[in-house]
Amino acid sequence: MKLLVVVACVAAVAVAVPLDSRVEDQDELEMHEMNAPTYQEVQQKMGLGDGASLSRSGKVLDSVFWKEIAQDILRTKLADPVYDHQAKNAVLFIGDGMSIATLAAARKRKGLLSGADVPEHTMLSWETFPYLGLSKTYNCDRWTADSASTATAYLTGAKGNFLTVGVDCSVLIWNCDAVNEASSPKSILRYGVEAGKWVGLVSTARITHASPAATFGHTAYRTWESDADFVAMEWMTGPVKDSCRSVMKDLSTQFVEREGIDINVAFGGGWGKFTPKEVEGGSRLDGRDLIQEWKDKQASLGRSYAYLTTKDELNNFDATSADYVLGLFSRSHMQYRAFQTPDDANLTEMVKKALEILKRGPNGFVLFVEGAKIDHGHHYGNAYTAIDETIELEEVVQHVMDNTDESETLIVVSSDHSHTFGINGYPERGLDMFGPSSFLAGGMQKGGPPPKLPYPIMQYANGPGGTEDWAEFEAKRARLTDMSETAEWRDPHYKQIAGIYLPKETHGGEDVGIFARGPGAHLLRGSLEENVIHHVINYALCQGDFATVCDKK
Repeated sequence: MKLLVVVACVAAVAVAVPLDSRVEDQDELEMHEMNAPTYQEVQQKMGLGDGASLSRSGKVLDSVFWKEIAQDILRTKLADPVYDHQAKNAVLFIGDGMSIATLAAARKRKGLLSGADVPEHTMLSWETFPYLGLSKTYNCDRWTADSASTATAYLTGAKGNFLTVGVDCSVLIWNCDAVNEASSPKSILRYGVEAGKWVGLVSTARITHASPAATFGHTAYRTWESDADFVAMEWMTGPVKDSCRSVMKDLSTQFVEREGIDINVAFGGGWGKFTPKEVEGGSRLDGRDLIQEWKDKQASLGRSYAYLTTKDELNNFDATSADYVLGLFSRSHMQYRAFQTPDDANLTEMVKKALEILKRGPNGFVLFVEGAKIDHGHHYGNAYTAIDETIELEEVVQHVMDNTDESETLIVVSSDHSHTFGINGYPERGLDMFGPSSFLAGGMQKGGPPPKLPYPIMQYANGPGGTEDWAEFEAKRARLTDMSETAEWRDPHYKQIAGIYLPKETHGGEDVGIFARGPGAHLLRGSLEENVIHHVINYALCQGDFATVCDKK
């Protein structure tokens, strides 16, 4: 009888309601009619039958709870400081590929690992910063950019073209003849050197890779990291012009012969790009040992220097013993934190030591830090590593916050681009975030009956977690019903389901966050072009070619 009354009511208003709305309203009515008993069971199962909401301790998340949280936030915002004076230091953190969805997932993961009562309410270290903006990540020729062109934007202040590094939009891919002083804007590190500051870069990628390369390099193709890469990539580029080899040069050579030689601290991976192929793990075809050349050049300049290759050397290094330190801790990129051995150096150790060294700079310092493995995890469709690397980055940011003075150090945390990673469905908050979405636990499936096969809470629009075989795609979804301790989706190496199969997942084109505190931080708010980050840092440090805060005096 109840259902007849509902249908009669819908029919009575049908003439007055547009067709699309009428269909949607009917679906909603049917959903509530069909799933009401199941929904009640779910509420009871979660202990919510008495009107409470989900907390790990059983605390009632009532209106008082939420109003107190809001008032705490309001009081904090009212006390947000504005430091409109010169910064002594600046640290730019980039979580490569750290999309807004990645932040949300890492926040919850951190809360779960720390035993937070309401994990989703947990704050990542940079989420406590007073100023927040959005960065528009498109570049000159692509709506969705790569890490090289985006690094060019936030490090040099000028956007570039897809797959180019440290050069502006006048340089098209592979057009080495267009790479010159006019088309090669300086990075915040180079301006720091010219201003008398100590400068550093730390990355979990090769230091000649897309993002860190923009601190010192200028090239028409990001992949030319060693001279061997000119040959290796000829299948795509064709024969490489002499100007690429002799004038522009590969990025490892640029590091030693040009701007890189003046970087006080450079920590990361990639020694294989600096060493000849005759050395195991080396790749260079010209026979040059660029690491030795780096040492020789530092000696010729009368500088104190050190080269580090192991975790023990890094952790035991006396930060007062050298002014220029190069540390390459792996042949290529560094290992994910989740899979490291006791012998692997990590991001935390590198940043801690870099900060110790750079704080000796009498005029302050400029430091660039990249959490590169967030991006790598996403590219391989592996949410576990991407999220874990984000959590390590936030721990490193906290360390720098704890060991610098907010009134004299500008800290900026952002990303270069997003990914196709998403959090979907209507999962109950108590479900395992790496597992299937709500309906397996009996929850309501808004918009229609639950699907016949499960789908994951976190997934990718494309990537290696997909398949071109429809039967295998459905089989992978079906395996999400496995709730055992050995279920495949619990494996840290598991590749989340992707809608379209690609060997590597792609970037996304939407905006990413900018979080800032310290002198000049108040300028990084609102919707901003990505290259503005560079200009704000220079403005606050009183360096570069444009107006600075010091001009106000």
